[in-house]
Amino acid sequence: MGKRILVVEDDPAVARVLTMAIMRQGYQPHLAKDYPTAKTALAEDWDAIVLDINLPGGSGLDLLRYLRKELHKATPVLVLSGLKQERSLKEAQALGAQEYLTKPFSPSDLLKRLEKYVAAR
Repeated sequence: MGKRILVVEDDPAVARVLTMAIMRQGYQPHLAKDYPTAKTALAEDWDAIVLDINLPGGSGLDLLRYLRKELHKATPVLVLSGLKQERSLKEAQALGAQEYLTKPFSPSDLLKRLEKYVAAR
């Protein structure tokens, strides 16, 4: 059984690239396209989470805060953002995100980073 990766991304093109790349790596991607769906999905156990910051219905940083502070889970999180903002980068790091990638990103770079955390689990 492949490792389970939660992909939280509302942009259909980016979501398609992510899920295809993750499947080719032998993992099982599960897509959440908005904040409420993602928040519900966080209750499950994942090997890693790829998390967009700007989502319909809320912020990915709020999801990360919820994961760490309310659910007390140390699941590896790779944050994706179209914004190269120092404040969101620092907040993501403070909340325990393992990586912060800005869009556009290289799928192979993302997979290399993902592999580093998933292989350790």
